[in-house]
Amino acid sequence: MPSNKKDKDNKKQYIYRASMTINGTTYYAKNYGKKAFKIPIN
Repeated sequence: MPSNKKDKDNKKQYIYRASMTINGTTYYAKNYGKKAFKIPIN
């Protein structure tokens, strides 16, 4: 049975945020030509 690529990627999970704050500075994805930042979790 061929393996699905989705099965391998299932280990990594991501959340998508329109903005993120690093060291008190807020970064907005739209300022960088993006809809959202991809943030890895776990």
